[in-house]
Amino acid sequence: MRRRNFTYTKVTRISEAVYQEAEARSANQPVFAYSHREDEANGVGCLGEIIAEYWMRENHIPFKPDLGETTHDYVIGNNLKVDVKTKDRTVRPRIDYDNSAPFYNHSHQKPDYFFFISLERQKGDDKKDIRRFHTAHIVGAISYDELDEVGVLFLENDVDWRNKTKFWTDCLNVEMWQLIPLKETIEIFKGERSQPSSNAEINTPIILELQGKIAAGKFKPRKLPTC
Repeated sequence: MRRRNFTYTKVTRISEAVYQEAEARSANQPVFAYSHREDEANGVGCLGEIIAEYWMRENHIPFKPDLGETTHDYVIGNNLKVDVKTKDRTVRPRIDYDNSAPFYNHSHQKPDYFFFISLERQKGDDKKDIRRFHTAHIVGAISYDELDEVGVLFLENDVDWRNKTKFWTDCLNVEMWQLIPLKETIEIFKGERSQPSSNAEINTPIILELQGKIAAGKFKPRKLPTC
């Protein structure tokens, strides 16, 4: 199993201006159908978007927001469509931590790339104020086609045996080591590289473990990548 991503960018100083911009953007958005945390999810997603925008500017990646679209968030570089996925965490991300894209939207939302941001807060701090997120982690990207090929499907109400997380909806998951490294992500987003230097590997240990749990009747059958 070849790991292609080992690092991420950590943002420890989120300015008050960023929080305020996220709050303003969130206030002007509708509460979307299937949203797990309703208006709170908007705030988390908007904070992730704005941090992604600052990161793209810092790395001289040209982008055009298309935030009113449901299929993607940005058009960048050489007309690539990118959707930002933001995850709420109480610990810093590790190489084997999951990044998720909801499966209910998978046949409709087909960007060229998903771009993953993790927001970190103190464990037990469940306030709705987005200032609870003290650190952002920009962890990497993956193409739609690769996610479709190697993503592991967890179903609504599944409980992940590794961390006891209960899934609120069907999700396609990839671990951080499967993502495109940030250096190559920047090159792809700027149009300097047409594809990553290596393909995403299938997460064989997790798939075999999940297959065993399905065979034992602990999980419902579902389509999984072929090992």
